[in-house]
Amino acid sequence: MSQSMLTGRTLLRGMLRAERGRIIGAIALLSCWTAGEALVPALVGATIDHAIAGQSLPLLVVWLAALGLCFLMLSSGYRLGARLGNSGMNRQVHLMRTRIAEHVMDPGYRPATARMPGEIAAITSVDTTVTATIIRQASLGFSALAGLLVCAGYLLWANLWVGLAVLAITPLGMAALRWLTPRLSRASDRLQSDIAASGAAAADLMAGVQVLRGIGGQDQASERYRAASRSAATAGVASASATGRIEGAQVLISGLVLLSAASLGAWQVAEGAMGIGTLLGVLGVAQFLSTPLGTLVSTVEAGTRSIAAADRVAALLADGGRQPGTRRPAAQPDAALALDVPGLGERPLVFVPGRFTVLVCANDSMRHRLAKLLSEGSENPGTAAVREGTAAAAARLLVDGIDAAQIDPAYLPQLLRMAPHQAHLIEGSVKENIVGDAALPDPQTLQLLLRASGVDELLGTLPDGLEHQVQGRGHNLSGGQRQRIALARALSGGPLARVLHDPTSAVDSVTEANIAQGLVQLRAHAASNGAGAGTLLVLSTSPTLLHAADEVLFLAADGSITRSTHRALAENTTYEKVVGR
Repeated sequence: MSQSMLTGRTLLRGMLRAERGRIIGAIALLSCWTAGEALVPALVGATIDHAIAGQSLPLLVVWLAALGLCFLMLSSGYRLGARLGNSGMNRQVHLMRTRIAEHVMDPGYRPATARMPGEIAAITSVDTTVTATIIRQASLGFSALAGLLVCAGYLLWANLWVGLAVLAITPLGMAALRWLTPRLSRASDRLQSDIAASGAAAADLMAGVQVLRGIGGQDQASERYRAASRSAATAGVASASATGRIEGAQVLISGLVLLSAASLGAWQVAEGAMGIGTLLGVLGVAQFLSTPLGTLVSTVEAGTRSIAAADRVAALLADGGRQPGTRRPAAQPDAALALDVPGLGERPLVFVPGRFTVLVCANDSMRHRLAKLLSEGSENPGTAAVREGTAAAAARLLVDGIDAAQIDPAYLPQLLRMAPHQAHLIEGSVKENIVGDAALPDPQTLQLLLRASGVDELLGTLPDGLEHQVQGRGHNLSGGQRQRIALARALSGGPLARVLHDPTSAVDSVTEANIAQGLVQLRAHAASNGAGAGTLLVLSTSPTLLHAADEVLFLAADGSITRSTHRALAENTTYEKVVGR
C-alpha cells in the first residue's frame, strides 16, 4: 500500500497481521493465566467440599496437586505470554521508528505540512510506542475473554441462578462502559496531539536557545512553550478524568456482581442447593470477574489511544512522499549539469562539463529558489505551482539531460554530490564525518583535500587530529569549523560532479583564500592523474571563489545571463554591487 493511502487504521491492521504469530501464541499462553486465576477459587471450594468436609486425605492430596498445577499453569502462562506480546510490541516500535527515519531522511521527502523537528521527534518517540501498545493489549484482551468464559462456565455449573444473575449484570456493565469510551477517545486524541505540540516546542526552543538569547527572544519563546505545556496539562486532566470515570464504573459494576453473587449464593446454601465450599468458589470467581472485565476495559481504552496515535504516525508517513526515481545513468566525472527554471532567460541553463563554475544571481528570490534546488536536486511541484500559477512550473536540476528527481536516490551520490549551505555533522570522529566508513585517499590527495576545505588548519587546533570526536550536530565546534568539515566531505569521494552553496561563508578571508587556492590545486591534481577534475558548480558571491573559478555565470535581475570571468565582469557595475554587498 502506498504511503499516500496510509491511515491510522490500516497501519494498525498491518501491524497486527505482521505480529499475528506472536499475538496468537501470547493469547494462548495468557489464556492459561486467566483461566488459572479463575480456577483457583473454584479448586479451593472443591477441596473444601470434597476433601475437607469429607475428611479424606487422598482426595485432599489430589485437590492440592490440582491446585499446584493450576498455579504452575497461570504463572508460566503469564511469564511466557507477556514476553511474546512485549517482544512483538517492541519490534513494531523499532520498525515504525526506522520507517519514519527513512521517510523524513529520504532525498525525495517534500512535506506538504510544515512540521518542526521537535514535532517529528515527539511522534517518533511517543506516538510509535502508544500505537504498538495495541499488540500487547490485544493479547491481554482476548485472554481476558477466555477468562470470562471460564468464569461463566463455572458459575453456571456451580448454580444456575447465581450464574445467570452474574452473567446478566456483566453485559449491562460492559454496555455502560462502552458508552463512556468515545469520551475517552476524544480526550486521548487531544492529549496525544498536545503532548506532541509541547514536545515540539520544547525541542525547538532548546535547539535555538543561543540564537534566542542573542536577539532577546527567550521570553517570547518561553511563553510559547508554557502555552503549549498548559494545553497539554489541560488535556491530560481531561483524559485522566475520562479514565477515572471508566475505572469508577468498573469498580461499581464489579461490586454489583459480587453483591448479587453473595446474596443469591447465601440463599442457595440456605436452600441446600449449594455447599459452603462451592459458595466460596462462586464468590472468589465472581470477585475475580473484575480482573478480565478491567482488562477488557483497558484494552478498549488502549485501542482508542492507539488509533489516535496511529493517525498521527500515518499522517507523518503519508506527508511529503513521492515516487523515487529509478534511472541509473553511467557515472562520469565530467557530467553536464543544467538548470531548467521558469523565469530564467535561458532554459535550460547549461554549465560547461568538467569546469569550475560560479553562479551569481542578482535577484534574491531567484537566488533562494536556486539555493533550494541545488541543495535538494528538485523542487516541490505543488509549491512551484502556487508560486507560478501553473502546475508545470517546477524547477529541475538536470544531470546529463536527466532530471535528478528521476534518478535512483541511492545511486545519485555516485553521479552528483550536493552540499547544502547548512553544515550537518554526525556524532563521531572528524574522519568519519569526511569519508564515513570508506578508507582515506592516498597521502598526497588527502593533503590537497584537507587544504581545499581548510581542514588542514583546523587539525592543528585539535589534539586528536582526524580522530577528534565530534559531538552530535557538531555542537563542540564553531560554525566555521563545521563548515570546513562539511566542505571536505563534499569534496571527498573521487572525481564526480559537485554542487556547493556558499561553502566559505562562515570562515575568515585568509582561510577563504587558502580554500580557493586549494580547490584549484586539488582539481589540477585530479586532472593530472587522468581521472578528470569533475564538474564543480558553486552558488556564491564570494570574490575569492569567483576569482578562482574557470567561469562565472551572472544572472541579472532582468533575466539576462552573462558568461565570463570575474575579472571581465568586474567592469559591470550591477555585478560589482551584487558581489560587493
